[in-house]
Amino acid sequence: MPYTREGIMLQVCVAFGQGTGELRVSQEACMALYDRYSKMLTDEVMGSWGEDAVQVLERIRALGRMVAAQNHLSGQTVISADQVAAAAQQVELNSDTYICGQAPQVMA
Repeated sequence: MPYTREGIMLQVCVAFGQGTGELRVSQEACMALYDRYSKMLTDEVMGSWGEDAVQVLERIRALGRMVAAQNHLSGQTVISADQVAAAAQQVELNSDTYICGQAPQVMA
């Protein structure tokens, strides 16, 4: 059965939830996650999902863990869209994969 855009995004949402643990994720944070990563699902990504899913989903779990740690340290109990966006940039910068965002531009 071929992978679908919706099926992959469901996997992304589950992986994020695994990372966040017991914290509540606001609807806005869910939409920020969905909007960000659904745009990255190119035909190339979908075609190689069977081989790359484990690595990508671990990066999404890392994103969830990062946001959860920030919330625990600040005493917050709900994850916000702004937290997802900020943490996603950090995880993508360090992910070293073509799927999770684009590499930073090198100044000539």
